[in-house]
Amino acid sequence: MRIDNSLQRRVFATFGAFTLLLCLVYTAICALVAYIIEDQVLDNLLADEAAYIEGQYLASGEVPRPRLPYIQLYSASNPAPAEIRTALPEGANRAEWFGDAERHFHLRRLSLDENTSPILAAEVGRLLTVSRQSRGLLWLIFTALLVTLALALWVAYRISSRTIRPVIALAEEVRSRQKDGAPLSLAATSAKDEIGFLARTLETTLNQLKLALRRESEFTRDASHELRTAITIAKNTLALSLRRELSQGEKEDLHSTVEQMECTVSALLALARAESIAREPVEIRSLLEERILAQHHRIAEMQFRARLELPRKYHSLGNRNLAALLIDNLLNNAIRHASQPELRIYAEKGALVFENPIAENFDTDRFLLPGGKSDKSDGLGQGLFLVKRILAALDWEFSVDCANGLFRCTITPTHFPT
Repeated sequence: MRIDNSLQRRVFATFGAFTLLLCLVYTAICALVAYIIEDQVLDNLLADEAAYIEGQYLASGEVPRPRLPYIQLYSASNPAPAEIRTALPEGANRAEWFGDAERHFHLRRLSLDENTSPILAAEVGRLLTVSRQSRGLLWLIFTALLVTLALALWVAYRISSRTIRPVIALAEEVRSRQKDGAPLSLAATSAKDEIGFLARTLETTLNQLKLALRRESEFTRDASHELRTAITIAKNTLALSLRRELSQGEKEDLHSTVEQMECTVSALLALARAESIAREPVEIRSLLEERILAQHHRIAEMQFRARLELPRKYHSLGNRNLAALLIDNLLNNAIRHASQPELRIYAEKGALVFENPIAENFDTDRFLLPGGKSDKSDGLGQGLFLVKRILAALDWEFSVDCANGLFRCTITPTHFPT
């Protein structure tokens, strides 16, 4: 799956947009502070001059001349121009007036006494350093903005890369192993942070999902493999019941077939579920005799010979339904594929051996895989694969070999008695 909207690009874009906004805000603040400070300095100069004039008037009773050449004092004897009187009307104490492009005034009304309120006007046009240097200051701010923005974007890229790298690595690892049937093992599971928790959760969830899908697929194949014969027998018997009354033996066979189908489904469900399988003592010889008798019609029809060479008491620890399903599969395998109609079941060094003749040797490993079968077989290739899974569920050791014209399946049950 291709990722069109990269998380790293989105994080970098977010960091970049925030950085640009922050730079613009601070640039505007710097320019605003510069103008405010300039205006405050000029206003402080005018306030100092006003305080000097008021102090001299209180001391001598005369209005002195301003000390600074760019400050004018307008009084009744020296009236202010109409523009200044308009900018600072009666009742106002201070104001600013912008003349032409070169002139800028700070105005302040003095209160010397009840009848004397002259206007102090400071023409500060030549003192407006920020305004006069606005073009150079603008270039300086713009250059600083670009440099700061470039540095901030580089830092944002590094931070976003460092922060998002574990997430990207985890996503790439999961994507690269999506088509791999093996259990998922993520490198980030050892991390002690949120990425490690996410990796462990993903690993567990995806592995459980893969296991569930595999069990579902295996259950479908197992059910098809195990129930075909039983369903065929049941259908044929029921078809006969439409034409005539079934004999007692046929009814018993039908009943036995349905019961066997029920046991088979229970065993297959136990294999398919992720639950432990109940274990109990199982008498293997009697179970072998029971499963051979269950197929006596087929054995008799094919003149198949099954030889049991086991002690009278042969106990093991396992699950009876699964063991019955195991024996049925090994019997069916021998009936279908033996080159001669015979099967020998015997004990050897504590193990249970199923042995039948074959026409030619073959690779047993391939037949233990799902769908593994010979070109001449008309089955599903599920028998020995199901045998392997049943033995794994029973926790019984086994081996399969094919040599000297004989196929041997050697099983070592749990707690085999001496």
